[in-house]
Amino acid sequence: MATQVVVPSAPGHLSQAAAAQWQATYKKALAQAKIDNPDNDRAQRAAALKAANALLAVPAPTSAADIDKLEEWQVLLRETRTRKDGSQDRVCVTSDGRKYAFPIAKATTKPPVDPKPPVDPKPPVDPNDAALQGAKV
Repeated sequence: MATQVVVPSAPGHLSQAAAAQWQATYKKALAQAKIDNPDNDRAQRAAALKAANALLAVPAPTSAADIDKLEEWQVLLRETRTRKDGSQDRVCVTSDGRKYAFPIAKATTKPPVDPKPPVDPKPPVDPNDAALQGAKV
């Protein structure tokens, strides 16, 4: 008689797609664990849970732009905070409890480009100029 595989529900904060992936990973890892540990039901479930929970790892952001790239289920809090000096920080708390804050880079304005090239105050000296023949240059 075949035993029925009982897959626990995925963590509640996951999106539907992430929850489906979590459950599929659990099933696959459980099948492998039954081969690796055929007589130890507890070890099978622990191995499957460990493999599925590995999907919950949140990559550490390294900038304010990286915070915005995190998926919605990976973030518990994502906001912009203004400091007393007027500068802003992008702040987030990830689903694994880690906190991050990065300054938001201000848009820099480039100085206008002058269409005319700079004028050299001294014109170039032509060594073949007759007026300069015999004069020290």
